[in-house]
Amino acid sequence: MKLTTAKMSALCLGVGTLLMSCANMTNMEKSLTTLADEAENGDMNSAHALCYRYSNGMSAPQDDEQAFKWCTLAAATQNPKSMTLLADLYYEGRGVEQDYNKAAKLYYYAAERGIEKAMFMLYHHFHNGYGVARDETEANYYLNRAADRKYMPAIKLKQELLLQ
Repeated sequence: MKLTTAKMSALCLGVGTLLMSCANMTNMEKSLTTLADEAENGDMNSAHALCYRYSNGMSAPQDDEQAFKWCTLAAATQNPKSMTLLADLYYEGRGVEQDYNKAAKLYYYAAERGIEKAMFMLYHHFHNGYGVARDETEANYYLNRAADRKYMPAIKLKQELLLQ
């Protein structure tokens, strides 16, 4: 009998160690219920997975309120990827009131820890004065950092800017 992802998740929830370990499943293979149970028991990787899945509608319905709940929990551990996802929610006003200042602070923390998307988003904050003083020097610094790390949206924007 072949086990589907749903059946594996059910085994993880119900029996756990019967025949297979939940640890062998990736967070994209686990059910939302399994991830929620794990996150509520302190597994912040599961909280991040829920944050990602609800935020992007990946293997889950896009749900901004659930995304905000799980992103806030995961970001509390200072996971820079979770902080970037939480910053996206503040930046876009999804599941929470739009707050460019909070978004910029979260993006800054994540950018300083190597998250390219956060660097790219700081370009937009400094270029447009979103939650920070408008500063083209800082904007270009973050755009260049993201592009130097091979972040394609930054590379494409730099090419577009050179053509103007």
